[in-house]
Amino acid sequence: MHSPCGAVFLQRPPRPSATRETPVSTNLHRIAAALAAASLTSLVAVPASAQDPEEEAESAAVTWGVTPSSQDGPDGRAAFDYELDPGETLIDFVGISNFAAEPLTVTVYASDAYTTAAGTFDLLPSDQAPEDVGTWVGFNETELTIEPETRVDVPFAILVPPNATPGDHVGGIVAAVSETGEEGGNEFTVERRVGARIHLRVSGELAPKLEPEIDEETYHYEVNPIEPGDLSFEYEVENTGNVRLAGDLVARVGGPWGIFEREIPVAELPQILPGDTFTGTAELERIWPLLRLDVELIVIPKAVNEADAETRLSSGSVEESLWAPPWPQAAVLAALGLIVWIAVKVRKRKRRKASEVASTPEPKPETEADSELDLESESDPEAGPKVDVDPDSEKEPTGS
Repeated sequence: MHSPCGAVFLQRPPRPSATRETPVSTNLHRIAAALAAASLTSLVAVPASAQDPEEEAESAAVTWGVTPSSQDGPDGRAAFDYELDPGETLIDFVGISNFAAEPLTVTVYASDAYTTAAGTFDLLPSDQAPEDVGTWVGFNETELTIEPETRVDVPFAILVPPNATPGDHVGGIVAAVSETGEEGGNEFTVERRVGARIHLRVSGELAPKLEPEIDEETYHYEVNPIEPGDLSFEYEVENTGNVRLAGDLVARVGGPWGIFEREIPVAELPQILPGDTFTGTAELERIWPLLRLDVELIVIPKAVNEADAETRLSSGSVEESLWAPPWPQAAVLAALGLIVWIAVKVRKRKRRKASEVASTPEPKPETEADSELDLESESDPEAGPKVDVDPDSEKEPTGS
């Protein structure tokens, strides 16, 4: 079992003061000879410098330190920061201090760096072979025993391959202590590491570039129809260039034809090494459902190396769309429409009834003659219908 690198890696240091040779052939014997010559004056027990008060608490658990150094001891650098040409060789020193009261045995090696899922800097575990700058660093000795309260300045060589690609190559030099233990009948090994970064830039054409991607866009509705909802999505930012970069991530969200368009900060990106990616989840609040939402994710790169401060860095972007029908608002409008329809129907019904009543004729009042006729009809129900006889027809005919 291996623990991650336990060093506290500092920010970019001043330019190194290490001895620099002119470009030479890849003669490994010459490199070994240079390391051997440097070893004669560097592997000397030197009293370890006192720790700062802020480091005292950490020293209880970590009793050794790693820092850039020289033949004369630490030179104020916080990291190994180089600018080299392809095929160039450089000799430098790393100081390893033992702050404990007993001897300490460490394993020294170099490895490649990578950006973790949390966006932090770390080195590959010791059981994973490096493929980049970690393979360019060589030591005469990889296992050292350091006397109590002393420091050794260990020489190492960096040999840049002739076909090295331009841009930033990042790694670190580690002093590791391995401890074995047993738990539940199982043996395990814990590697505790302290290291210092290597920032090596190979000369050539630089191509700084960050590219964003969006996935899993989802709109989250609010129960209250008078409140906007939220928008979430997964994002990934990849460093497709050859320069380590940080940056800002901004989302531009709006409806069709740019209705209610807004720019919302998403994240402040950590340093992303070339070839690495940084992923995260964005939660954008108070976004109205406008049937269709257009999302543009914009990454604005920032220089990490001071040498790139004046370099023009181009932003990258990606656009996606998703459906977000205003269902809660539509439900409220439908309910209001139903209420209005019912009210209109009731009103129309009342008006129709009122008009029917108004159009019905009133009955005529009865006269006295009509009343007497009715009474006579009621008094002789057996009598047939009354026949009106012409008075003239009742006269008897006269003889001729």
